[in-house]
Formats: sequence, C-alpha cells, structure tokens
Amino acid sequence: MTKMSIGAAFAETFGFLKANWIQMLMWVGGAIVVVGLLGFLLLGSTFSAMAMAPNDPSLILGAFGKIGLFALVAGIIFYGVSMLIWRGGLHPGEAPNFAWAFQAGPALAFGMLVVFIGAYIVLFVVMLLLTLIFGAALGGMTSFSPSALESGAVGGGAIFLIIILYIAVLVFMLWVQARFMVAGPVMADRLTRNPITGLGESWRLTGPSQWSIIGFYLLFTIGVFIYALIAGMIFGGILGALAGGSAVGAILTMIVMAAVVYLPIIMISFSAPAGVYRAIAPGTSGDVFA
Repeated sequence: MTKMSIGAAFAETFGFLKANWIQMLMWVGGAIVVVGLLGFLLLGSTFSAMAMAPNDPSLILGAFGKIGLFALVAGIIFYGVSMLIWRGGLHPGEAPNFAWAFQAGPALAFGMLVVFIGAYIVLFVVMLLLTLIFGAALGGMTSFSPSALESGAVGGGAIFLIIILYIAVLVFMLWVQARFMVAGPVMADRLTRNPITGLGESWRLTGPSQWSIIGFYLLFTIGVFIYALIAGMIFGGILGALAGGSAVGAILTMIVMAAVVYLPIIMISFSAPAGVYRAIAPGTSGDVFA
C-alpha cells in the first residue's frame, strides 16, 4: 500500500494503455460489435413497430422489457471484457480465462450496484435530516430543486447553503467512486469471483491516497469530457457533411464516430482503475509496463 500522487496515477494509466492497447482494442472493439449487433437484433424491430403504432401500450411495455434485457446482457459483456483486460494487463502472457471473467464481471457489477444504492440511501437520509432541521428556513425539500432556484423563491443565504450541499453531494459521490475504484483490478489480480474481496481490498488500498484519487478522477473525467466534445464536433461535422443525409452515410458516420471517439474513451476508462491500482500497490504483479 503506497501513497499515490496524481501524476503517478496518470503515468500508470497511460502506461497500462500503451502496453496493452492491442488486446484492449481487440476485446473492446469485439464487445462493441457484439453489443451493436445484439442491439440491432433486439431493439431494431421494436422501435420500428413503436413508430408505426405509438399509442399501443403493449408495444411500449415490450420495449421496456427488451431494453432491460439488452442493458443486462451488454453490462455482462463489458464487465467481463474489463476483467479480461485487467487480468491480461496485470499478468502478461497468460491465456484468457473466459469462464472466470464472465462470472467475476457481473459479480463486480452487482457489488458496485449495492455500494451505490447504499450511497444514495445515505444521501437521502442526510437530505431528509437537513430538511427537518432547516425546513422552516428553506421551505422544505422542494427548496433543493433547480426549479426553486430559478423561480427566485429562495433567499440568498439559502441559495448559498444549497450550493454548498450540491458540492458536498458531488464530493461524496467522487469519494465513494475513489474508494472502490480498484475493486475490479484487485479481483483480476487475485483471480477471484468474490466482489467482497475486491471491494474490501480497494477500501484498504485507497485509504492513504483517497483525496489524490478524487483529484485524479476529477481531472480524468474533465479531460475525457473535453476530448469527447472536441472530437465529436470535429469528426461529427466532417462525417455529417460527407454523409449527405443518406441512411448508409449515417450508419457509416456512427461506425467511424464509435471507432474514433468512443472506443478510445472506453479504452482509457478501462486503463484508469488498473493505473491507480498499480500506483498504490506497485509490487502486486511484477512489471506490467516493461
């Protein structure tokens, strides 16, 4: 367990990406293709039928069911792929263990779901307590809504308190994300399917560096957002002009945008947890980036 700097986290993240970009391109690209085909098969005819009969409740209910099934399967695929990437990057040369990856991935997803449900419950309780304590001054729970701020129904002191509260909520969620950020790489490194092991060890490892991880995660998120915005505007404009409004052109535009904009974002997003893990536990699996 090592105290991490933000610079070390970025260095390890890009080092992981540099050392493993080929296998990441293969796994993530394959996952995108499979999920795209699955979405077309599951949802393509559904949306066409809804367009032809928009007021049919049975079609709407059926669409929700198919969308839920698609989201579940897509989540299993991407979490399984993330496990393959982390295991392959932390233990180079090892043969892919598909059976383990597509069990450990959903297990991690379920564990993170429980964690964030718990976090939202904590937020709800805190908001409820604040409403009970400051309800007379703020006018109840509705004072925390954006509409109350826009209407001018809340005073200056209350607005300041609400802004502080919103910032506190953001910092709290970033803190939760930071404390459990390396749960996946821990599970991959130890080849375990138990999310409690990953979550517990992540909590222990991130303790000394939790605020540095929050800073890294915030800067990382801002950087990804700026890249997506600029790349989307540049390539979207160019490809949109070349497509000329045709259906085939629109499909090709979506494919190129996925390859140029979204694929790199997914790859660097998978690299970040492994980079942080290596920065706070550098002696865990040997020299990954040699």
